[in-house]
Amino acid sequence: MTGSSTVWTAAFVGRYIRIGSNTFFHRITARASDTSITIEEALPSDAAAGSTYTIFRHRYNLPSDFGRVVNATSDTRLTEAPKSNIDRIDPYRTSTASRPDTYMIYGLDPDTSTSQIYQIEFWPVPSSATAVRVEYLRTNTLSADSSEPLYRSDVLVWKSAESAAFFLHGRTGDAAWLALADRYHQRYNEALQGAKEDDLGKFSAPMHIRESSSDFGRSDDWELERDSGVFLR
Repeated sequence: MTGSSTVWTAAFVGRYIRIGSNTFFHRITARASDTSITIEEALPSDAAAGSTYTIFRHRYNLPSDFGRVVNATSDTRLTEAPKSNIDRIDPYRTSTASRPDTYMIYGLDPDTSTSQIYQIEFWPVPSSATAVRVEYLRTNTLSADSSEPLYRSDVLVWKSAESAAFFLHGRTGDAAWLALADRYHQRYNEALQGAKEDDLGKFSAPMHIRESSSDFGRSDDWELERDSGVFLR
């Protein structure tokens, strides 16, 4: 696309452009100059010279240690919704508001292939600059052999008790320890199943992959920006 008197910056790469009153929009994949950008695929029809456009951003990268959103606030607390719900209500993201009231975990950043960077999407699409604060749980990262993985404590307790009872049975031959080990094994299996169900709720595809975490922090604010102007094709 070639613009007239536009100031298209490198920051626009990854954002979206909507031409005139079209409902559909396209992701900007490259920027050559202030007046030249590339979109992910050709427009279905040529846009007339002098057509207006809107460049907007409704998805933002989350920190690399993101695990799970705890709270998202602007002036008020935002409500979390599945992406499928927003896709059904507003598939072309034509609804706008001065501030969003809904957020959803979108998935991996399509422009980042070297690391797992997740994105958060806000809706309705903000019509002016605003700030959103996101509180999130951090994911666990094992960076060394000495790093401690995250497990539910009850799983470790019952497995340790089971191992100790088996050890004592082996040392003493007392059948009472074997019976106790069997009971501990049953409790371990119950705790393990509960942990698996917890993980399924976090990792299942409909709910989005959300890692376990041991700590949380506050993320940076994201500025929701827009740019309008005129372009020539």
